[in-house]
Amino acid sequence: MCCYGGTRRSPQVFYPVQQLFGSSSRPPRMVLPEELFANIGISVGAEVNRALGFLQDVACGRNLKQFLAVVASLLAVAMIGSCCNFLTVLYIGFVAAHTLPVLYERYEDQVDGFIYKVLEQLQGHYQKLDAGVLSKIPKGKLRGKKYE
Repeated sequence: MCCYGGTRRSPQVFYPVQQLFGSSSRPPRMVLPEELFANIGISVGAEVNRALGFLQDVACGRNLKQFLAVVASLLAVAMIGSCCNFLTVLYIGFVAAHTLPVLYERYEDQVDGFIYKVLEQLQGHYQKLDAGVLSKIPKGKLRGKKYE
């Protein structure tokens, strides 16, 4: 009951304050241009279409490197998710998103050198895998459904 009375009397308390500072009883009207929302919709639609095209390319196996990268990342996420709670993973991601950029700026040269070495090793392993196994897999053409 006390809360109800307080909420009913709050406009009576703030009305003299509004008159003291000279504000009118009507708030100012804000008008946003329609072109702003049309441009936002167009750009969001373009990004969604680009993401869906990437997912379709990965799912159909058009680019084997992307497919293997997606499989490896999903495997890593599944392994981390099986060991930790979802909220723990979110917390670790939040902390990492705020600390890793600062650490990278401080130790940029060392990190870049390490990353280049790791990428060279991964490219060597991929070339061996491609020459030994992946080149022997036959690739067929993707036939899309005909829509009328």
